Amino acid sequence: MNTFNIINELVVSNITESIEFYNNYFGFVVEQTDGNPISWVQLSKNGETLMLEDYKIVESEIHNYPKKANSSNIIKFEYNNLDEFKELYNKLKENKIEFIIEYTETDYGKVEFGIYDLDRNIILISSFMNI
Repeated sequence: MNTFNIINELVVSNITESIEFYNNYFGFVVEQTDGNPISWVQLSKNGETLMLEDYKIVESEIHNYPKKANSSNIIKFEYNNLDEFKELYNKLKENKIEFIIEYTETDYGKVEFGIYDLDRNIILISSFMNI
């Protein structure tokens, strides 16, 4: 029985737009929400979980929470299907999503690229070249 999970939670400026972003590009679906309007959401895909919370709520709940700024953290999404990885890359390019790292082949057998989400959180996307 698993008694421990690590779940990434991103503080975002606009929950609705962020849900749409993570659904449209990465296939995350809404699992749970809280608030009316929604101020927190738990998204899931293939058993993986990502939470989003409204910045204004976090700021009001955590005293001395830092002012919203660009993130220096990286979330990594690793694909086990090279075709799906390439399709995602093309979709993001076609939709003019801002890249921080262009499509790169690494010396350790992976391809990867990096983008910003709507709040400039960095998402590094990778796949093994030979899968």
